[in-house]
Amino acid sequence: MILKNIVRHLKYLIVFLPLILSSCFLFINEANDIQPFRLSGEEIYIAQLKESYKKTQRFNKIFSKIGSKRFKPYYYFINKKFVVVGIYNIQKSRYVIIKNKKGELFKFLFNDTFDNGLNLPSFIVINEIYLDAKKLIGKEVWLNDVNDEYGFHSDFIYNFERFQKVKVIDVIRFQNSDAGYPVWLKIVSKNGHIGLARYNVQGVRFGIKDNYFISNPLKPVWGKDILKNIKNNQTAIGMTENQVRIAIGYPDKINFTSSMHGISEQWIYSHSNKNIYYQFEYGKLIYVLD
Repeated sequence: MILKNIVRHLKYLIVFLPLILSSCFLFINEANDIQPFRLSGEEIYIAQLKESYKKTQRFNKIFSKIGSKRFKPYYYFINKKFVVVGIYNIQKSRYVIIKNKKGELFKFLFNDTFDNGLNLPSFIVINEIYLDAKKLIGKEVWLNDVNDEYGFHSDFIYNFERFQKVKVIDVIRFQNSDAGYPVWLKIVSKNGHIGLARYNVQGVRFGIKDNYFISNPLKPVWGKDILKNIKNNQTAIGMTENQVRIAIGYPDKINFTSSMHGISEQWIYSHSNKNIYYQFEYGKLIYVLD
């Protein structure tokens, strides 16, 4: 009887040993083939997701351990710190490898949509950006488009208006779309109303608008007419580049031309497959072509 049991267990071992060895070899091979890239060494978090946004993708089919095809549920990763190790390529697929504090390695597919500049998907929080946002805690900012659900959120949206001054009281990791930093400023108005404004860096960027301003964007010296246009998201001939940017946001593209008079700029805004051209000379708007 004992001999039969030994023989039976040996049969099982002979059947499953190749699979076990294959899995171990795959793990070792993957771990050795990880290549560093510009985000290697970055600390990251995985953002909490808005319920409606969860339905747009199969978020529970994203993360898996290296050497395994079995997916780990999304909630397992939320609010845990990871370090980006590198990239692993296999069978024309590219994976980002991350490591938790226990040293466990996980991977997620690096889709072509994220290939431009090797940027991470929108639910990945780079800790450096999160810490930069926290520097605004205790400071005042001026809101921009409070009707943009992807840049501002409040349970009572009517309590806020554009260019309203508010105070930053906290920073949270949260995502509700495929674009924009998954980092939000928790703000409070003078009346105690709470809202969230998506964090954004300041400076010239294309195709977007500021979710808030770090200083009062409306200057009384500009005059009532200019201020009225800006508040109504409108432009007028003679407005400066800064005034146009505050009124309608950053352009999708800028063309630079030079002449004997100097360098002029043409700002291009794309709306519903139609381009609108704003021509500037000496920093002021001289005409609009739509």
